[in-house]
Amino acid sequence: MVAAIAGVAFADEPTLQIRAGDEVLTFSRRDLLNRPDAVTIEIPQNPLYPGRTTTVRAVPVAALFRDVAIPPKATITFHCVDSFAAPISKQRLLNISSAGAVAYITIEQENEKWPPMKAEKGEDPKTPAPFYLAWLNPEKSKIGPEEWPYQLASFSVTLPIEEQYPLIVPSAKLGSDHPIQLGFKTFLKNCFACHTMNGQGATQMGPDLNLPYNPTQYLREDYLKKLIRNPQQLRHWPQAKMNGFTREQISEDELRDLILYLKHMARHKAR
Repeated sequence: MVAAIAGVAFADEPTLQIRAGDEVLTFSRRDLLNRPDAVTIEIPQNPLYPGRTTTVRAVPVAALFRDVAIPPKATITFHCVDSFAAPISKQRLLNISSAGAVAYITIEQENEKWPPMKAEKGEDPKTPAPFYLAWLNPEKSKIGPEEWPYQLASFSVTLPIEEQYPLIVPSAKLGSDHPIQLGFKTFLKNCFACHTMNGQGATQMGPDLNLPYNPTQYLREDYLKKLIRNPQQLRHWPQAKMNGFTREQISEDELRDLILYLKHMARHKAR
């Protein structure tokens, strides 16, 4: 394997990697902070620190991928220190147009440690260090809460979703603009980071959404919508990991299409 090292990493200094085939780019914290395109950004309403505006040093994600070969149908997957991993839209991740959200890698500085995030009940507080993915103007691209991964370790350029996880894909007979296909896109963006489908997926933070039963098979549709919008409204569980999705994050039309996708997959279980 060929490794392209962006700089000299100091002992115990955190690093961020980009892996694409046999190529590995490694950026130390010092490398990132010393880049000419490193900037200070202000993040209003930072979802990692609800209700707060944060100011951090950061580097545009697109700049880090500038020399990385990415096949047209390839998928980009993020990987976190705790093994949490999920695919993320490469179109949004690499966007540089002010017409859409622009992604940045935020960098914790040694002399400016980040405060702990709000801890879930029963968990120890933790910070998003050493790096997290942040967005400027996230509303322009409807960036969801699952697209702010923290404690980032690496990105990898991998096979298309359809080749990695063929059992999550709806019927090929459906056109790209079919509501079920649109629901599949909503699933990938908002659900696939935590749930598997037909046993396939990178992370199992939540239950599989088709095996042994699909939620559309044991929940009335109005209750399933409540579960997606506000899980605690349906069943009180302080230790629950799942956050609800607002209408800004998943519109009513997108929610309808998502449920159509789930119903479709209930008829296409892995055998």
